[in-house]
Amino acid sequence: MDVIEAIKARYTVRAYRPEPVSREILSEIVRAALRAPSWANTQTWELAIVGGEVMQDLKRLLWAKAMAQDGRYPDIPRPAWPPLYEERRRRNGGILYQLLGIGREDRDKELRWYAQMYSFFDAPNGIIIYTERGLSEWALLNIGLITQTVALAALSYGLGTAIIAAPVSYPGEIRQVIGLPESKQLVTAISIGYPDLTARVNEFRSEREPVENMVNWHGV
Repeated sequence: MDVIEAIKARYTVRAYRPEPVSREILSEIVRAALRAPSWANTQTWELAIVGGEVMQDLKRLLWAKAMAQDGRYPDIPRPAWPPLYEERRRRNGGILYQLLGIGREDRDKELRWYAQMYSFFDAPNGIIIYTERGLSEWALLNIGLITQTVALAALSYGLGTAIIAAPVSYPGEIRQVIGLPESKQLVTAISIGYPDLTARVNEFRSEREPVENMVNWHGV
């Protein structure tokens, strides 16, 4: 698969087969992803790769927090989007809920789906990406670059990913399970595993704005 094919093929996988990804394959993916660019080669990222019983403990803990609707307290506050961007978010969610058959009044089904996001969509493996507290905003750009690179590299091994902020909404619980110090700022998470292609949710593809809405040409 070439780079353009990989970019077009990547999507958010929201259901996984149970078999774990081997440490060897995860190592190969991360080794490739570490070639991602960063501000002046600062490489301001760190990754915690989780599987096995540790992953099960983490998913159980985060599922319980989400089902109880305990207050979120992410290291990076959730954004309040202006109307243009909020409308894209809502439209995407509405199409997904329609596919899943989640109605406006079906609060239990909606809550359980909400909890799935926090428990990595029940993927067998997860990656937590974090950095040192107090760094420049450029550190977050660096993390965005490596996060996308991981997702693209995973395709070469038949794997799917979901880049999700939900799990890191409870950084204390993650620190408790994997032993991270308070000096580390949790930024995002990635679910990773073999996609369950029989799951209807994996038919979903989010919309993208057309080129003419997003690009201004100058001298070209």
